[in-house]
Amino acid sequence: MYSLKKLKKLHFSSSKHWPWLATAAILCATAWLFFAELPAQRAETQAAQAKVRMLETQLLAQSNVAATQPQNLPALLAGFDSLSLVMADLQSLAAQNGLLMSDASFKPAGENQADAAIGRVEVNARIKGAYLPLKKTLAAMLAAHAGLALESLSLQRTRASDVVTDIDVRFTYFYRKPA
Repeated sequence: MYSLKKLKKLHFSSSKHWPWLATAAILCATAWLFFAELPAQRAETQAAQAKVRMLETQLLAQSNVAATQPQNLPALLAGFDSLSLVMADLQSLAAQNGLLMSDASFKPAGENQADAAIGRVEVNARIKGAYLPLKKTLAAMLAAHAGLALESLSLQRTRASDVVTDIDVRFTYFYRKPA
């Protein structure tokens, strides 16, 4: 009988034993992290490291290929006489895409290049229109002409709600000088 009375006195109360409950919960969470989450995280990290090594190897291989192949840049460029074709393409592509070209000009750029076989001309154009047709026009121009480089692009609207913008575009056209 004495042991039965003693059992009645061992009444469990969460308000009295909360530190033990919190410790047990923390231990269970730690065990779960150690045995379940940590191995999964390690496997994910190893997979990511393997992917990074593979991409670094590919990048190094591509840079080695590009460095070993000498390029004859003047041979890839068109002559100065193709500048008129560039200007005509700019005007026709702008018109096809709904842009209004108000002014276009070109002038020789300074001759401070290391390669004497390559010349350059600065092409300036003022255009009015929306951004998406401009983007389409510029993409087509740069894809069609290997020696054309976009130097600057300036967009200006009179009001924030305007769709039509004033656009100043500056290209540099690289050409092969005659021998």
